[in-house]
Amino acid sequence: MKVLYAGDACSKIGPVFVASPFNLEVKGFSHHIWGQPLIDALKQGGIEVVHMTNEQAISDFPRTVEGLSEYDVVIISDCECEVLALYPFWIPGTPLPRTNRLKAIREYTRNGGGLLMIGGWTSFSGRFGHGGYYNTPVEEALPVTCMKGLDDRVEAPEGVRVHVKNPDHPILRGIPWDECPVFEGYNRIFPKEGAEVLATIGEGEDEAPLIVTWQFGKGRAMAFASDCSPHWAEYFQPWEYYGQFWRQVVHWLAGKE
Repeated sequence: MKVLYAGDACSKIGPVFVASPFNLEVKGFSHHIWGQPLIDALKQGGIEVVHMTNEQAISDFPRTVEGLSEYDVVIISDCECEVLALYPFWIPGTPLPRTNRLKAIREYTRNGGGLLMIGGWTSFSGRFGHGGYYNTPVEEALPVTCMKGLDDRVEAPEGVRVHVKNPDHPILRGIPWDECPVFEGYNRIFPKEGAEVLATIGEGEDEAPLIVTWQFGKGRAMAFASDCSPHWAEYFQPWEYYGQFWRQVVHWLAGKE
């Protein structure tokens, strides 16, 4: 199997030294891949992963259904909508945007591909709405709707627990969810009619969907409302069942389960 994974990365500049009013130096520049544990977990299961940072994705993310069809599953996580909607027109030689990548993702899924969106500050609606996937073709393919231009984050520094609704589902089975570590936040998402909520997060009136799936045309799509990396998944990421869970997710999305 082959997975395309966009997002969950940043560029780090510094440290910055200010030695005097006339002497300022930047001593470092590097990339940090927050999603590296997820990449490693999938590769341990024999799954090929092509990862793109956001600055790579804006140029290199496939522009057509045909290009996306080289992959069994597409993962989007902390990769805001504008990264995929726009092209780096400011870079000389960039081909004109003759295609719509958001529509290509929708049709790729409808035609049999697997689509996964993982939560974070720039997923779904995201921080101050900057994730921006509301009212888009990608939202059409997902089993949930997003808040319309609003900040959808629920920060829970005290930790919130997972409540599994269908432990026998191929995505969830074989994992002791009663031992799952807490998450420290999630995006508020809304299941569509016909979608299945496999798990929720939180307690009482604050209980909200965590894992939502559905069939979209010939393909499958899933929304995971929390994160695969810190800070929301600070405790989940090192859990011994973390890798098993994500491998089962990818197998199901690819139609192997």
